Amino acid sequence: MSDGFMSHEHSPRDPAESKSLDLVQRVVVSVLIGFVFGGLAAVLAVYLIVGHDPNFVPSDVIGLWIMSGVIGLVTAAAILLINRRKVYNLLVLLGLLPMAASWYWIFH
Repeated sequence: MSDGFMSHEHSPRDPAESKSLDLVQRVVVSVLIGFVFGGLAAVLAVYLIVGHDPNFVPSDVIGLWIMSGVIGLVTAAAILLINRRKVYNLLVLLGLLPMAASWYWIFH
């Protein structure tokens, strides 16, 4: 007789298989977060370059530009946390790439 709905017959019994499953789950969630939120930061930066309204006040453009950097930093920090790394790792600066890449076209 089964223990009910949540039985253990599908759980991995081998520690190596469990470790592999954990790694795959972390990679899948990291990729999803990277595409969704990293894409949001990149699209916001691209919008500021090519599609923003010419009637925007410069402070609006700067605010949106800073938001793209903050979203990128939070995305990078979330990916580092999921992969069990410290948030203050230098890799978190990769989140500033959309902000840094759009800087020239926004302010020149």
